[in-house]
Amino acid sequence: MIKFYVTSSIVLFVSLFSYSQNTLNEVQEIILKGNEIQLVKENSRLTQEDFLYLADKVADRLLEINPSSCNYNYRKGYTALHSLMDPVLAKKYFEKAIVLTSSNYDAFSKNEPSAPHDAFYHLADCLHKLGDFDKAIELFNKFKELSREESELIADANLHIIQCENANKVYAEKGSYIVNNLNSLNTEYADFVPLISLDGAVLNFTSRRLWENKANDAYRERKRNEMPDDSYESNFSSNTWSSPKPASFNTAKLSESFLAQSMNEREIIIYSDSTGFGDVFFGVIEKSELSLTTDSIFVSDYWETHATFSSDGNTLYFTTDKLGGIGGRDIYMSTKNSSGKWASPIALGINVNTIYDEEAPFLSYNGQILYFASNGPKSIGGYDVLYCKMNEDKTWGPSQNMGYPFNSPYDDVFYSTTMDGKTGYYSSNRSGGKGNLDIYYIANNPISLTEIAVFNGTIKTSTGVDLPEDVAIKYILKCVDCANKEQNVTFSPRLRDGVFSAPLEPCITYSIALYNVGKDQPFQEETFSTECNLSYQEVNRNYIYDMNDKLIKVEPKEITPVDTIQPVAFKNIEMITYFDYNKNKIAATDKEFKNFLNQLSSQIDAGRENITIEIYSSASKVPTSSFSSNQQLAEFRAENMKKLLNEFLATKPSYKSVITVKTTLITVDGPDYQKDAVKKDKYRPYQFVGLKTK
Repeated sequence: MIKFYVTSSIVLFVSLFSYSQNTLNEVQEIILKGNEIQLVKENSRLTQEDFLYLADKVADRLLEINPSSCNYNYRKGYTALHSLMDPVLAKKYFEKAIVLTSSNYDAFSKNEPSAPHDAFYHLADCLHKLGDFDKAIELFNKFKELSREESELIADANLHIIQCENANKVYAEKGSYIVNNLNSLNTEYADFVPLISLDGAVLNFTSRRLWENKANDAYRERKRNEMPDDSYESNFSSNTWSSPKPASFNTAKLSESFLAQSMNEREIIIYSDSTGFGDVFFGVIEKSELSLTTDSIFVSDYWETHATFSSDGNTLYFTTDKLGGIGGRDIYMSTKNSSGKWASPIALGINVNTIYDEEAPFLSYNGQILYFASNGPKSIGGYDVLYCKMNEDKTWGPSQNMGYPFNSPYDDVFYSTTMDGKTGYYSSNRSGGKGNLDIYYIANNPISLTEIAVFNGTIKTSTGVDLPEDVAIKYILKCVDCANKEQNVTFSPRLRDGVFSAPLEPCITYSIALYNVGKDQPFQEETFSTECNLSYQEVNRNYIYDMNDKLIKVEPKEITPVDTIQPVAFKNIEMITYFDYNKNKIAATDKEFKNFLNQLSSQIDAGRENITIEIYSSASKVPTSSFSSNQQLAEFRAENMKKLLNEFLATKPSYKSVITVKTTLITVDGPDYQKDAVKKDKYRPYQFVGLKTK
């Protein structure tokens, strides 16, 4: 899995200290009994070898000895930024460190009063993360002026400057995303790689949390003091996520991560470091048992970190640092041949891969959008989620940043979406989380709302028992009057609900024939047309599996005449209004609110019969002077919006039987307040009220 490790800027050519082990007890012994010379050397050695958790402990002791030392403040700032991942804390130490810097910095001498010029780079990095982009650029340039040409950080500083310039542009054009921390599932440990099921009902994710029996505590990674990666599953029901359940393939000693699953959820892809290099494995679930295999495309001495399927299961995208790419980790593609084997992978082109790292590919349901993360020149800082759209010739177009507040100057990575693409989940270590990487929920994604159509079939058993694992359905789907538009596929439905699914295209007339596997005659044939002007639509059918005849049959009460087949005709409506500090209501004449009401009325007039309007609101963590708490401010925003809606509905008595209004989410969210209220753009994305229909 991705380890967000950094290269130490304290360059040591020879380790002079005699200790060879790096356990917490041994380092604590050195802290208690070592003199200042020993402590300086030990801190330098641990930093060089990337044992930053332990180096941080030694830095604390050095500051007890000499709290005004620029040298020691630099060391503590470095571990605070790269181990504790706390740029606010690190900034405080780096500001003390830059008072005196030197190009001849001696990392081993207790008599060294200075910090290296690198302190300017790391302070700029803190400011970059904290959103002070102009000041960060100034300090990155200051670092470049002071540093030797051979410094390995100059190229990184140039990249940071580009990313800060990107951030200034992106922040000025912020999108209408709704971004919320998934507080109920996140912990103080790293929680990441969220993979949402197509229907949004199941979330698989990875965590480095401590097991209930603490069995994994003995296998902490000593450099960062973190437990190995493990996979968990949570289910969404009654508007809440269930307590996470650990995956059956978890081991206390090794890292495992759930990466992808097929549409029928019977084939999965997981990451494991069981080979010693970090590899990707295919898993097949049969009779509730999981068997794992690897393919030759993943058997290498390189690091494969992530992989994902296309919706039809015939195309694979994965990340590797193997030779032959453009640089760093690159995204490769492989297709399944007629014998079921994966072809030799090829690296995606320069519209996707760069000389930096690309990570975590995820393909939209219709296969037309590729999401991935990159820490290169299109980022606004750290990893950002980018996307490409597929060209007509099946190549990928230029990548684009998902924008702000979707992305941040921190690491934003591992994005996955539901079938319609409107909502998704991803990981970020941005400020305001519970700790390390957290999982975030994002709604109102305009990027993926292209023309998507879906055929959904649901198979239930005649007796109501669970569907047998060997049930499958074969269908032949043809585009009427189209050339080369035939699908001949056998599907095994999802066992948890009997659903099988197939992507369609808008504005096309289809003929479909469904067969029981092994039978020559279809049990159903029909023709239907998909709408031309809808962003997302479904064609739904229900079937019965007869437990006596062992055949799938049409459910008589659900069959719809061909001439009345209708995809989903009404798209849901959404609006969101952002507030300045302490503001809590909008006027009835507000342009966006009036537009929402106009769309609502148009849909009701067109025959929409059942609408739920959900109200959601948020307050930032900037202390409020007008309310008893930020929570109360968020509640006032929701209540004022509800009052405004009810005033409108009072003028429309006929809507009473159609519309239900309810408040679904009231939250206090965003970065912790740093006495920087002047940075309104930093907190405004978390000061809002919104409406959406269901």
